Amino acid sequence: MFDPTVLSTRLQGNIAVVTLGSAKRIFLDREMCDALLEALTALANDEAVRVVVVTGGAPGYFARHYSVAELVRTGERLQSSGRHFADDTPYKPTSFDRALQIAERMPKPVIAAISGTAMGGAFELALACDIRIAQLGDFQIGLPEINIGILPGGGGTQRLPRVVGAAAALMHILMGVAVSPADAEKKGFVHEATAGKAIDRAMEIARRLTGHTPQSARHIKRLVRSALDMPLEEGLQLERNLFLDLAGSAEAIARMRRYDGMGITDPSHTLDIR
Repeated sequence: MFDPTVLSTRLQGNIAVVTLGSAKRIFLDREMCDALLEALTALANDEAVRVVVVTGGAPGYFARHYSVAELVRTGERLQSSGRHFADDTPYKPTSFDRALQIAERMPKPVIAAISGTAMGGAFELALACDIRIAQLGDFQIGLPEINIGILPGGGGTQRLPRVVGAAAALMHILMGVAVSPADAEKKGFVHEATAGKAIDRAMEIARRLTGHTPQSARHIKRLVRSALDMPLEEGLQLERNLFLDLAGSAEAIARMRRYDGMGITDPSHTLDIR
């Protein structure tokens, strides 16, 4: 069981909410990352959970950033060891790395309800989520690591270019200036910036997503997540095969029949099929 000041989870129907930290714990650290990995692993394997929402537990924070004090201790150990890292040094994922990989790869949507400031590792966590909702306010979002002589080490240099493009990501990371939630929305760092609470909008989206079949959500996430990592022809082949796999399912046939039976002919009409 997790220390509730470090991380907590709760279920609201078939939506799981993971809360990072508390008023006493606003920074990511090894303990919180270990707990996050354990929580996301369990939720990824829980068939009753259809959507996962990650949010912050301290007022004004998703999480401030990764603990710099912990990074200093790591740096001092490396300095005293005299160890250096070549480009091809084998990579050993940390619990933080593995938690982000699970968020990306689990067969269900993961929503970041960015309930305040999210810099460095906290924003890297949000980037690994499928949907990012930021709460408007006097908060900061971004990757400012260059200001303290390091670089984003939790996937920021790799995930942000995939979200906003290489040029925009390079400008942001080199400048090291965090942005407001409103500017984060304009730059494409987040999908939406909401005047209300981020968790409320995230839960609204999550409830919408639970109305879809788990199979369609799983296949769509897999296809879109892998789209940039495979040749177009290979992606199109996989898309068609997964489309046909869904189209022949009993649930899809039933939903298509209900839709067709309503006699809707206007192609601009959208129907909320539940």
